[in-house]
Amino acid sequence: MDALDRAWLSLDSLSVGDAFGERFFGPLHDVRERISRRDLPDAPWIYTDDTEMALSIVEMLRERGSIDQDLLAKRFANRMQFNRGYGQGAYAVLCGVKDGLNWHHLTQIGFRGMGSFGNGAAMRVAPLGGFFADRPLNIIRDQARLSAEVTHAHVEGVAGAIAVAVAAALAWQEREAEGTLGPTQFGMPHLAATPATP
Repeated sequence: MDALDRAWLSLDSLSVGDAFGERFFGPLHDVRERISRRDLPDAPWIYTDDTEMALSIVEMLRERGSIDQDLLAKRFANRMQFNRGYGQGAYAVLCGVKDGLNWHHLTQIGFRGMGSFGNGAAMRVAPLGGFFADRPLNIIRDQARLSAEVTHAHVEGVAGAIAVAVAAALAWQEREAEGTLGPTQFGMPHLAATPATP
């Protein structure tokens, strides 16, 4: 399987998980009951802004083989569909990009000048990890950072994207290993000893 096939495979999984998870928003009590009964959500399952933005990343990787931030910002803005549930920060940045404003400035002024540290960049980046799964981890890190910074200026928002991209690449690399991948295989043995929180 080549790099683009891996990215598409990851995008398929991301989109289904995104659309499935979106069906579980609502009052906490109702959601918990549905989960405990293992109710399958009613159709349609509509994917969100996370998949919409991941599509732009995969398209760019297909065409260029790497992330071009200025072009990615334009693609995110041009593909934006208001019914996909964009967060307030991403919505403001992408509307500004559509109006011809500089995304660098827009991402840094959000959230009282700290930049977004939300999970949006992490939610859309798994296909990038799949695409670069046969490359050194520093390349995955750098490309994930580039993809994140277009909407997330805060170091934690960027770190989340890097973590997911690297995890996606490692999952591909270890796909034929026996057993399941856990904290030790992901290079985080300290998490293996951490008790799960209820």
